[in-house]
Amino acid sequence: MKPKLAILLIVKSLPWRFKGGIQTHTWDLAQALQQKGNEVTVLTGGSFFQKEKVIQRDGITIVDLPYFPGRYVPFISFLAEEFAFNQQVKSWVNANHAAFDIIHAQGRSGYLLYQNPTLHAKIIQTIHGMTGIESKSDTNQNLNTRLHRFFAEKWENRLLQVSSKAIAVSEDLRTSVIQKNEGSATKINVIPNGVGQLIQDSKKGYNQVVNRFVFVGRLHPVKGLAPLVQALAKSEQKIYLDIIGEGPQREELEALVLRLNLQHQVRFLGAFENSTIQHLLPHYKGLVLPSVYESQGIVLLEANLQGIPVIASDLPSIRESVTPGFNGMLCDPNQPEAFTEAMSFLLANPVDAKRMGTQGKQRVIEDYSWNTIADQTIALYHQIAS
Repeated sequence: MKPKLAILLIVKSLPWRFKGGIQTHTWDLAQALQQKGNEVTVLTGGSFFQKEKVIQRDGITIVDLPYFPGRYVPFISFLAEEFAFNQQVKSWVNANHAAFDIIHAQGRSGYLLYQNPTLHAKIIQTIHGMTGIESKSDTNQNLNTRLHRFFAEKWENRLLQVSSKAIAVSEDLRTSVIQKNEGSATKINVIPNGVGQLIQDSKKGYNQVVNRFVFVGRLHPVKGLAPLVQALAKSEQKIYLDIIGEGPQREELEALVLRLNLQHQVRFLGAFENSTIQHLLPHYKGLVLPSVYESQGIVLLEANLQGIPVIASDLPSIRESVTPGFNGMLCDPNQPEAFTEAMSFLLANPVDAKRMGTQGKQRVIEDYSWNTIADQTIALYHQIAS
């Protein structure tokens, strides 16, 4: 029997403070690791105006680390926010690293740890996406975004170079990272995001489904919502869409909906807790994700787990979990009308929609449970700890 480990997870925020894929992934992973008997600490951002705070939640130690709120610094807010947090992380880990067998950095949280060579043998970095690829979808590049992209890419790559191991959440992401970082192939392992528990009582009958589709995610150009809204305006069939989430593109999208007179078809519901979203999902006809880039698309698995089909962009990373006609439909992200045609198909063919949702649920249960993902992650940890 392998010994239990003392594990430090680093993430800038947690899902009850900011709803996002990395935040949810980190907390779910922490819970799964703790349930397998490991000692888990999560280092995360706290209020600048309070002292460092240590709390216990579900058997996990959470360290709230105060840091300067760089988001309020004009012109360089993106970079200042991230750098301020990572600088505090570096200082804290330098002082406390002896207590941990594994230091696991999530995304861009912890990337300045490359500066301390004594830590390198303990570090694992999970790569959830690539800054350079994500930023290309934002046509409104300014000094703020350009500076952030330049330094974030540099520090991401530095941490990858010195980490003992790295995790990519999809085969496609692993391939992309290797292309940009020569010599990294042997250290990058593919372990996808896991998916939480099925909400058993959220749907008492398929006839409760409303004739609406749902998008869940960050309101950002990379998600492809503006072209989808424009396609809805051109569609001969009236299609209804709920948008769950917040982000920098919300005002632009609301103005677009108003200009196209779609306010009775498209609703902005704001952000919800993940548990609330899981209760809502089963009542929709399907989930739509028209992104131009995804490293995995965890929300697609979450929708399938709740028994509904998905309509997503035909991207290499998404093809790893969505099979056309089996658990959803794939569309060319450069042809937004293809999404409205797929939505019309599911509306007209409820039996096929139900079958895809059922098959998707079974696939997620078999391949993406947190029990499975935690076992794979722990096996990687022991390669370092041994």
